[in-house]
Amino acid sequence: MIHIVDSVSSTNTWLTSNSSGGNDCLLALHQTRGKGRGVRVWESPPGGLYLSIISPSHPLLPFIAGISVIQTLGLDNRLRLKWPNDIILDGKKVGGILCKDDGKCAVAGVGINLNNSPSFPNSTNLASIDYDLDEYRFSKSFFMVFRKNLQKSNQDIISRFRDYDCLLGKDIFWDEVTGVAKSINSDGSLEVLSNGKLVNLYSEDVHLE
Repeated sequence: MIHIVDSVSSTNTWLTSNSSGGNDCLLALHQTRGKGRGVRVWESPPGGLYLSIISPSHPLLPFIAGISVIQTLGLDNRLRLKWPNDIILDGKKVGGILCKDDGKCAVAGVGINLNNSPSFPNSTNLASIDYDLDEYRFSKSFFMVFRKNLQKSNQDIISRFRDYDCLLGKDIFWDEVTGVAKSINSDGSLEVLSNGKLVNLYSEDVHLE
């Protein structure tokens, strides 16, 4: 069931507290306390899309959500995924993924800039390419694509994420360390060659040099 509200504090928080089953999805036109990674805030003014969906627990849930967004939007040639949870349009951030998991079930949250004007650096919206998105129609399609991707093997999910990832083969940096992104491992970690050694990153903030 797709629930639609004008405004909510956080779609992830609301759905975690109010879901009646495993097929619930919440679409909000505005979030008053949208959440990003860690303690960050996700700007959520009217004009954006804020969507959360109940899911079984899955170790690659952020990847599944990101892949599903690209497949639903149908902009494969312009959209990329930046490990682990950013959605990139023509080199600029247009959306993000935030997942919560209590070990039994999980919530996958998606935020996409439609015609709002995000204030954070190097960001954009779909209106910049004259892409007109109907929030409800997107939610219905995303729901179906997401459920189908949940059934795929971890190997298939990782393979598809690699196809979309914008970091692989590029010089990156994190925590004042530099390296070259080499691969995505089966557990979802990012394998990086740094100072002649392979290291695995799991949740670090990674940036292109």
